[in-house]
This record gives sequence, C-alpha cells and structure tokens, in this order.
Amino acid sequence: MHNSKARPKEVAARAVEIMEDMISAIKTAAEQLAIGQPLNMISTGNYQLYQAFGKDGQEGAIICVVAFEEYFGILDSAASELGLNLEEQAKLQITLPEAEFGEDMVTGGFENYKGISVEHHNECLEELMVAVCSLLKERGLAVACVPDEDVLFYMPLGRG
Repeated sequence: MHNSKARPKEVAARAVEIMEDMISAIKTAAEQLAIGQPLNMISTGNYQLYQAFGKDGQEGAIICVVAFEEYFGILDSAASELGLNLEEQAKLQITLPEAEFGEDMVTGGFENYKGISVEHHNECLEELMVAVCSLLKERGLAVACVPDEDVLFYMPLGRG
C-alpha cells in the first residue's frame, strides 16, 4: 500500500489507528473518573495521564501528555507506511528584510538586517496535524501542541 500521493486524511486515519491504545487508555480513565474512581487507582498503561479540574474544583477533564517527538514519530510512521516522506515535504522559507531608503540614497540598503528569518515550512505536516485533530475531535478528544515540547490530548469527563 505504498502510494506516493497519500493524502493527509488517509495518513491521519492511520496515525489515529496507531494511537488507539492511548485513546482507549484516556477513554477508560475518563469513564472511571466519572464514576468516582481516583486517578491513582486507574490503570493508565504507559501513558502520562492527569486529571484537570474545572471551576470550583469540579472535575473537568482527563489529559494525556505525549512528547512532541513521540507524536511526530507517530505521524511520520503513518506517513511512511503510506509512502509519504514528511521530511521531503518541508520547504525552506526565507523572509528578507525590507530595504531602507534614505533621503540621499538612490538605492536601498539593509542597514540593520532586521526582519530576516529562515525556517522550514511543511504544509503537508500542517494539513496532517489538522486532519488528525479533526478525527480525534470526532472521538471526543481535543489536541494542543506546544512545539518542540509536548502534545496534550484532552477529554472532558462525562464524554468518554
């Protein structure tokens, strides 16, 4: 099943399949918390789960924390299985500063080099992450990414 034109939605579906154990652990924890079981008494597998509290100390959600590298590895693995190389999709994007023109200048200069930036931009990865978030939302999970740090999977209690 190596398709060099794998679409982000197909890759996202495979990534969610890979995350099934984690999703199941979150849902089970949410169900157990909803019936009053304390989090420290719930089997969470190898996942880092936390209980979040809402206003006035009411239970709000169960949160699973995954390292950003691990999450990217899941997306990359799913993409690779479907014949898509995410690293090849990255493009170098360079933003140059605007020229500075003075009163007596015929041509502009880049006096302070303010505003120059060089970064990798991966539109395919962005589309993939949006597609994964959409699929997880259908399953009752929200996702928040802190680039180069952690990815938080959030499930409100009572929706498991």
